[in-house]
Amino acid sequence: MHCKPCLCEHFFVINQVSSGGTKSSSTIRVRPSFSLPILIRLTGDSFISLLLKKLPLKRVFTYEQIDSTNAEAMRMLRNGQTCPFLVLAREQLAGKGRRGRKWESPLDAGLYYSLTLELTKEVSNIAALSLVAALGVCDALEGIGVRGLGLKWPNDVLSGAQKLSGILLESKTIERQRFVVVGVGVNLKLPETMKSSFDRPVTDIRSLLGTEIEADVLAAHITLKLLDNIESFRKSAFSAFTAGWNARDAYIGQSVQIESSGLICRGKVQGVNERGELLLLTAKGVETIRAGEMMPSVRPIGLNWASG
Repeated sequence: MHCKPCLCEHFFVINQVSSGGTKSSSTIRVRPSFSLPILIRLTGDSFISLLLKKLPLKRVFTYEQIDSTNAEAMRMLRNGQTCPFLVLAREQLAGKGRRGRKWESPLDAGLYYSLTLELTKEVSNIAALSLVAALGVCDALEGIGVRGLGLKWPNDVLSGAQKLSGILLESKTIERQRFVVVGVGVNLKLPETMKSSFDRPVTDIRSLLGTEIEADVLAAHITLKLLDNIESFRKSAFSAFTAGWNARDAYIGQSVQIESSGLICRGKVQGVNERGELLLLTAKGVETIRAGEMMPSVRPIGLNWASG
């Protein structure tokens, strides 16, 4: 069956809960910006209450299906949506991962999440913000009972050698004001056939906890941690997070290779510095890596930068 694009406007009555617990109703008009039909799922009172009472969010948008929560957040920014706001979806058709990869996003198999924030002038090192976000997600997952987690530079959350979560940051400047979209994907309950199809080992919350958790609940935990971490980052930059990252770095002391712009650097991970840059012990000494993709390496350290 072929679906025609749905560009009609819809009206919904939203029950809102104020910080004092008072309920009020308001009608909003929604014109979908995605070219396929979008069904807006109104969240239950418990989740709305949690977010509106404890988090300074202007709006939470939830979708049954969308192309990408990050893409929708960017569209909302261009259309003038006030920050901070959150976009959630049950399914993504074109989920975005790092380095142009697609983030597989089947229905209800993961948390598909984008938090959009306005950046103050104190925040200059946006690259390090990616590590700060990974630490926040790790804290939130530990808060729901997941144990034994580690971090892979710059922003993956691992259980052992298996990937559980990834973060994608995208920034945008509108009329000299900077914004950042913090995209988070967490595997909740991946189909077994999908797990075996990835080129890297993955895991999910159901496998680690032996039970399932609602995406809305996890989103609330993550939002609390992200907002707290980003406020600390605004005040103290990444220096407040260096020790925490290095304590959880799953690759400290291990041989790895870093791929960046067609080049490969091999060495042993020494953690990160106070700017969130990777420190790599190579044949030339300790080198600072500002960007790239980390992969485990079994090759000798004696090789330094080479063509990929």
